[in-house]
Amino acid sequence: MPSFTHLHVASAFTAHHGTAHPETLVAAAVVAGADAAAITDHDGIFGAIRHVRACLAAGIDPIVGANLQTRDDNGQLSTVTVLAHGHNHGAGWAGLVRLISAAHSPRRRQHTLHGTAHRSAWITPDQAPAFLSGETGPVATVLLGPGSDVGRAVLNGDRPRARALLEAWERRLPGGIAVEIVCHHTRPGTAASLQQAADMLQLARVQGVPVVLTNVVRFLRPDDAITGDVLDSAAFLLPLGAFEPHSAQAWLKPASVMHDLAYRICDYAGLRRDDAIDLLAHTERVADWCRLGPETDLRWRHPKVPELEAIGLAGADPVRVLRQRCEAAITDRYPHAYGTGLRRVRDRLSDELATIGGFGFESYFLTVADVVDLIRDMGVRVQARGSGAGSLVNHLLRISAVDPIEHSLLSERFLGNARSTLPDIDIDVESARRHDIYRAVFDRYGHHRVTLLSMQSTYRARGAVRDAGAALGLDLAQIDRIAKNIWRFNPADFRQALETKPELRDVAAQVKTDAQLDLLVDLTARLDRLPRHISMHPCGVILGDSDLLSLTATQPSGMGLPMSQFDKDDIDDAGLLKLDILGVRMQSSIAHTLTEIARVNGATAAVEGRLPVDAPYVAADGRVDLEQIPHDDEPTFELIRSTHTLGCFQIESPGQRELLGKMQPDQYEDLVADISLFRPGPIQANMVAPFINAKLGYAPIIYLHPRFRPFLAETYGVLIYHEQLMRVLADCMDISLAEADEIRRALATDSAAIEARFRARTAGRVDERGRRLFRDREIDRIWTNVAAFGSFGFCKAHGASFALPTYQSAWLKQHYPVEFLTGILEHDPGMYPRRLLVAEARRLGITLLPIDINASSDQYRVEQVSPGIKAIRFSFRDISGITDVELTRILDGQPYTSITDLYERARPSRPLMMRLARIGAFDSLTRDEHGQAHRGGIIAYVRQLTARTHKKAVMPQPNQVPLFGDEVLVDAAVPDPSAEERIATDLEVLSTEVDGHVMDLYRPMLEGLGLTHASELLGLRSGTEVLVAGVRVATQTPPMRSGRRTVFISLDDGTGCIDVTFFQEAQQEAASGLFTARMMTIRGRTRRTGERGISIQAEEAFDLMKLWRDWNQSRSRPEMQE
Repeated sequence: MPSFTHLHVASAFTAHHGTAHPETLVAAAVVAGADAAAITDHDGIFGAIRHVRACLAAGIDPIVGANLQTRDDNGQLSTVTVLAHGHNHGAGWAGLVRLISAAHSPRRRQHTLHGTAHRSAWITPDQAPAFLSGETGPVATVLLGPGSDVGRAVLNGDRPRARALLEAWERRLPGGIAVEIVCHHTRPGTAASLQQAADMLQLARVQGVPVVLTNVVRFLRPDDAITGDVLDSAAFLLPLGAFEPHSAQAWLKPASVMHDLAYRICDYAGLRRDDAIDLLAHTERVADWCRLGPETDLRWRHPKVPELEAIGLAGADPVRVLRQRCEAAITDRYPHAYGTGLRRVRDRLSDELATIGGFGFESYFLTVADVVDLIRDMGVRVQARGSGAGSLVNHLLRISAVDPIEHSLLSERFLGNARSTLPDIDIDVESARRHDIYRAVFDRYGHHRVTLLSMQSTYRARGAVRDAGAALGLDLAQIDRIAKNIWRFNPADFRQALETKPELRDVAAQVKTDAQLDLLVDLTARLDRLPRHISMHPCGVILGDSDLLSLTATQPSGMGLPMSQFDKDDIDDAGLLKLDILGVRMQSSIAHTLTEIARVNGATAAVEGRLPVDAPYVAADGRVDLEQIPHDDEPTFELIRSTHTLGCFQIESPGQRELLGKMQPDQYEDLVADISLFRPGPIQANMVAPFINAKLGYAPIIYLHPRFRPFLAETYGVLIYHEQLMRVLADCMDISLAEADEIRRALATDSAAIEARFRARTAGRVDERGRRLFRDREIDRIWTNVAAFGSFGFCKAHGASFALPTYQSAWLKQHYPVEFLTGILEHDPGMYPRRLLVAEARRLGITLLPIDINASSDQYRVEQVSPGIKAIRFSFRDISGITDVELTRILDGQPYTSITDLYERARPSRPLMMRLARIGAFDSLTRDEHGQAHRGGIIAYVRQLTARTHKKAVMPQPNQVPLFGDEVLVDAAVPDPSAEERIATDLEVLSTEVDGHVMDLYRPMLEGLGLTHASELLGLRSGTEVLVAGVRVATQTPPMRSGRRTVFISLDDGTGCIDVTFFQEAQQEAASGLFTARMMTIRGRTRRTGERGISIQAEEAFDLMKLWRDWNQSRSRPEMQE
């Protein structure tokens, strides 16, 4: 059986070009009998780690390279493929990745056309030797193929130039050049034609340069060329037929086909059969040079963390430093621990340090602690989340504020003794400071040790429809209509969705009669989950040792800092430290809230918050230490039980508010359970109802076994957490918690094998007198629960770390509602638009103050409008179109004495002046003797003031008094805007209403329909028929236990939030408006969700805008008839 190694293969990670994932390509190579497989994506190593992983799993050797553009002195772009040599202690890999990084250097970027087909990364030919020359020879082979400068000269028939270019490449990199022969049977005179292949082969023979045969693979199978055409369309931003199509021959051809091709090329070139054999043999020789040894070339899975000197510990013993830091923190973290309690802390610390030491991870923990200290020293709120909260070491290092002992968390869930790669510690910070933190980390550890993480955005159904539709040349409006009705499914499921989704009913009918739309469905499915583009990961930062940039290629991120071409799935195998420094808007909101509490209240902060005057967590200057607030504050739980949790972290969604209403939390552990239960797994596993029924006394608390009572009591006997399952397995099987976690992880995939082991070990457990601890019937019941639990539970450490900011936000809303809503409006942390938060402020009786040219700033601020009364002042930043320069000038010039004063000194643009006038920002400057501002006259005056064609920028002299004030120049006779016009202006300029509500515009129609307002719902009995209307503020389709889609829609009607549930029948009735109608009228029945909660089960839904148009038309018909 002939063998052949494809050396030029683009995977799907060459966006808008490749059609197969690395794993699929490797599997195909194995089936074809290959013992090595290559990946050579364009401009990067995006899929390289996946490729190496797949090769290792398949038992073949990985080859890694990249296709790069070269730019000559005349600006002409060509392409070469660089293959890293292997088994040279990483020299080939390092040269390749550093060359790729150089290609992406921002200093070398130039303006390119739009579309990924027009690549922006490039190198000059003279750069190659600087990166690819080693001490004993080249560390990589450069393939000069049809698209190279040599190939193009051959194609143009310029043999002298082709010879000169080839000789220049040989001088640059002696022994590291090969001519790449490619034949796609394109028409003569074009790239990859038989003629060009033969001519290049002859040139190489004359010059004595090695040759290799490749197929420049981008498809797995011939049929994938159709997918490639759609990707090319997206790459060129042109419909099919408007650009030169690529060859359909670029697929992973079998060895026999490639051998026949070699013979054909040589025959066409007038060469012998032996020459074809030599061509194939040298292809394999180059492949042999390039076989990587992952262990030696990549230090595969070996941890690579910053050196000790990078964290200020040069020459120190990390084992001793970590122990000392942890032991020194015990007194601070556990000031009241003594005797047995203190011994428990110390014993656990010793166990964790032993596990950490077994892996040699001390430097890792010290590095993460150093990063957290850096962030905290910047005055930024920081909090760890995830399974890392289960570690006492993390708590003592102040990485995590969650006490793992208090919450019975297990470090083995975070770092078991079976782990071989660095654990993940995720950190939440203030979103407004995230970029500042990134820059500080780069400065602290050096740009040679830090990069940002990248992510591959893949095609989902909506994007796939848009690109496939554009490829077919469909009308943009038609594509938009289809795309807007698509709601969260994969492109491969498009045809099935047409049959089952009521919102796609009209589209399905058209597909049956329109061949192009039918083709659109097929093309959309072909794009399923293919990478679409690379972008900066929202939170990932990579820290490595000083050789980091020899391991990963980088390119500029959107914020200008270098970004690794690795994504999160590559990090463990690369052995790198990934920190998820996630910008959380709630943390920014909390920070702003705390600042406002101290600024506005000062020494009276405790009294203003209805707290004890000697509360130890409130400083004399009004600063509140949220880490120290009590976790048993009854007013806070009263707020949570009321379900008025809009703005509160994690518990403001319709589903969460319903769960809170049913559960009625009265202790902190209930909040941890609530957050953990509101997840797909626990919902599908039916953990919610048993928990609530047992908690509220509707059902008895039943334990799986009396031995489990100590750790199941907190959840009323219901198995919810991973940590609880680990304890069950450890107790039943007499194994360590670390082993129990490994079994827990395997339950979802290997349940049958685990069952036999579980039953045997559990049945063998006996007490000190030899009596069995578990009877057969008990083993049956325990295993049934363990097997059902599978992967459905939730990590309690995650729940506990989420519960902390959840409780803190609820505490702030309860005790400092004005300051809290100010922070929420400033940073928009939740799932709802600002307009609903404004409505929540009104519900709480909080006064909202409009933008004022002297009183407003670049932030939402609390204002003391009278003794004991606070209000929230809107921010300039909400104004549509305001620039940073304009905002700075306005703030620098405050206060202003008149509109003219503002105009002359702050110099805002005319559009901004008109917006300020229309929203009333100048009202306070022009009030008459009765204290009235005439908005209509102000608008007219500003229009006239800014209409001057030659306005002189005259700076007023000190103490200069204008002849007339603006209040004299404003014409009070000009009509003021109506209430409806003011609402429309607020929505246009601020995207929310300051006074009134958008629903007021539709009152003439709605008053006759018998609407029920949100504020009235709670007083109704369950099952009451109601008609409601409002602006859609949220749409969700969470996983349900039944597996059937349920749609939750929240409406804002100006009096509160209306939560509506659409089951299958109601979805059918709503059809296309289900996801597209911005304003809705819904008929349904009330549904009580606990003592404090109520929602509506929809029966019918209508597009309010369509009803409004129909209503207006019906009113105009009698007039037309008259």
